[in-house]
Amino acid sequence: MFDIQDPRYENGRLLNEALLEACENALYGSGTYAFVSADGIKLLMKNETFEQFITQGSYELIIGMDEITNTRTLAAIKMFCDQYPNLTVKAFIHNTKGSTYHPKYSWFRYKNGGMLVLGSGNLTAKGLRRNTEAFVTQRVNEDEIISIEKKWADWVNSSRECIKPLQDPEVILRAEENMNQIIKNTKITDWNEENGAWKFALNSDVLITEIAAGRGYKKNKHYQLEFDIHTGNTFFGTEFYPKRNIILRKVTSQGFVGDIETRTINITPNKKYQIELIPHENEEKMAKGFPFAIFVKLSLRTFLYTVIVPDDRGYRQVKKEMESKCSFLNNLIMYQSNVEALRDRISSLAILEYLNK
Repeated sequence: MFDIQDPRYENGRLLNEALLEACENALYGSGTYAFVSADGIKLLMKNETFEQFITQGSYELIIGMDEITNTRTLAAIKMFCDQYPNLTVKAFIHNTKGSTYHPKYSWFRYKNGGMLVLGSGNLTAKGLRRNTEAFVTQRVNEDEIISIEKKWADWVNSSRECIKPLQDPEVILRAEENMNQIIKNTKITDWNEENGAWKFALNSDVLITEIAAGRGYKKNKHYQLEFDIHTGNTFFGTEFYPKRNIILRKVTSQGFVGDIETRTINITPNKKYQIELIPHENEEKMAKGFPFAIFVKLSLRTFLYTVIVPDDRGYRQVKKEMESKCSFLNNLIMYQSNVEALRDRISSLAILEYLNK
């Protein structure tokens, strides 16, 4: 199957989603990617589908070190290798002049046949979810997967002098050089290799919804939000992705972005979509009024969000704006807009200040 990943193309599939789907029911697999980031590793491996696969099966990953891949990448990989004994990751380092290590593919072995996933996207947040990329997921028969495995094994064997453990001093040095080079180019000392993957534009879509303090919050667990089917299909992109999994990152009330979260949008008995969010860092403030959840759409099924309570900056302005222009669901107010309109009316919101961090 041929797919186009484009943040502007609603009827699309993401490389991140294709790789996770290929993991399902796989016995084992391997892959190699030219550029790999910490966020890219988390998007693939910090996921229930990958966890189920790697617990029962195995995956061998070879990462390129020519550019981008850096010390943060190595730290993220070490975390997952410590967590998953069946995960093996090595680095490819070469000194071939005029040549760049540039492959981007994975293959997976099933009980019968297998799956090949290859295309233009790297194992980075942008390559997996935000860039415009093209890729193919190809179901292969028994003879074809045997051929793929043999070619992989032959290539790994012929490249053994270039394939090194991540603890190798040459790998660590190259990762440090890549980190230093991009810091030099960007002139940002606390540079995160993929800040750009989590930025939004003035025309990015925004959804604001009120959270019912009594029934929308499960103590010590999560907020539960409900949406109508239309909002789920159009804003959250569930119409073209039946699994209804989305990626979120929470922006705190101080304007800092949290870790990557994978959430599943469930269907309730009353035919509504439901999603659970991490509670506000100051839960006791909820008693003063209903909180609001604000989502900013970055790409297909990829969002930043924040939860604001009555004592947070911008809460009164949000409430006023919501009451003047809104729709209702379960007696709770809901409002759709875009970043530019939100910034013009409520510039003090922490999720907008995040852009300047």
